[in-house]
Amino acid sequence: MDDARPPTPKAAGPFVAPDPDACETMKDVRQGVDEIDRMLVALIARRQGYMDAAARIKPNRDVVRDEARINQVLGNVKAEAARMGLSWGIAEPVWRELMERCISYEFDVWDATRE
Repeated sequence: MDDARPPTPKAAGPFVAPDPDACETMKDVRQGVDEIDRMLVALIARRQGYMDAAARIKPNRDVVRDEARINQVLGNVKAEAARMGLSWGIAEPVWRELMERCISYEFDVWDATRE
């Protein structure tokens, strides 16, 4: 249950913005959110690169959508979310939508590279 999740671990990356617990103003909060958004864009762009690779590697279109892999990713994310104190109520719909958009993108790339 989300109410019983462990405390959020301290940032372990190259963050410039103050930690959430150290924010004193909305400017601090917005600085942190903007910094995270830039990092997320970079990470999602890299993830998209793996969709390009998958489209190149997969031998036929009917293996683009892989339900077993979708479930595996969700299980991995759920475990990591719990470990990091991220609400599953936030994580699950974000990853489901991310995966659906990535699958759609991969279909488009697969089709475009086989025409």
